[in-house]
Amino acid sequence: MSTYTPSQEFDYDDPSSPLIQGTDSPLDAHCYELSDDTGEKVALLTLFLDAQKRVRRAELSYYHRSQLSEALQAAVYREARHIIETRYIGSDGISSTLQVLDSTRLGEERISHNNPDPLYGPERRYPLFSFVIGYTAVVIVLIIFGLINSFAFPASPADSASKDASTGLAEQTQPAEGLSGTAIQEEPTVPLFPPNTNGLLPSKMADNRLAFGMTVRIRPGLRSFVRSEPGPEAGEPVGFLEDGATAKILGGPVWMQGREDTIVWWYVETENGVRGWTPANTSDLTLLEPIE
Repeated sequence: MSTYTPSQEFDYDDPSSPLIQGTDSPLDAHCYELSDDTGEKVALLTLFLDAQKRVRRAELSYYHRSQLSEALQAAVYREARHIIETRYIGSDGISSTLQVLDSTRLGEERISHNNPDPLYGPERRYPLFSFVIGYTAVVIVLIIFGLINSFAFPASPADSASKDASTGLAEQTQPAEGLSGTAIQEEPTVPLFPPNTNGLLPSKMADNRLAFGMTVRIRPGLRSFVRSEPGPEAGEPVGFLEDGATAKILGGPVWMQGREDTIVWWYVETENGVRGWTPANTSDLTLLEPIE
């Protein structure tokens, strides 16, 4: 193996140098260092995220993979999958790609970069004490002006009578207790959307017991979007189900082709009243199950 030698001299104007360009802005990513039972770091899991914290892609980099036993490599891979499956959603709302890499350190070099005006740096923090003092002073001034106004311009008997009359009128116009101006949304007696199999084969991972009118829950440790239209990229996300949350099936299902399995989408109403489409499964997992 060749020895890595860091270059100490750079000629940025050399036309023969390869042209390398970085992205205009840094990628949002979460990194997890994975260690064995002795505390030795053996791998790095990097999750590249979009603006909604969904996983665009994932990379698992082993440190000196050839020196790790197959059992340890398998344990590292299982932990990486567990982190992805239980803490994140794929960019399509269902799945994402995990790339496995063999990362070997070639060398180490200390870089000096004490930029006086960096593009990225610590956020400027302001003392909380000064804000508290300023806010308190404003409140005191308003109280003083209110007292002065009440003593200098006392309310006349006519004003008091008018105020009492308006108060009584307002009390008379209040609705009776138990009545509300908000209509209660009734549960439908027939599916709001008819089933549509799209000519696909039945799903292997979806629970075939699910049906209209059932209360279902997403399995503990899992999370899935509720969308305005069925499909991983259709419509807009309007909510989500996670970690045992329940929902009522109001329509569907609509079958759609997934990566390796038919994905079954149901129209549901969540516990907080959000209605939309959510998948019952992925190509690898069962997401929704009926409440017995």
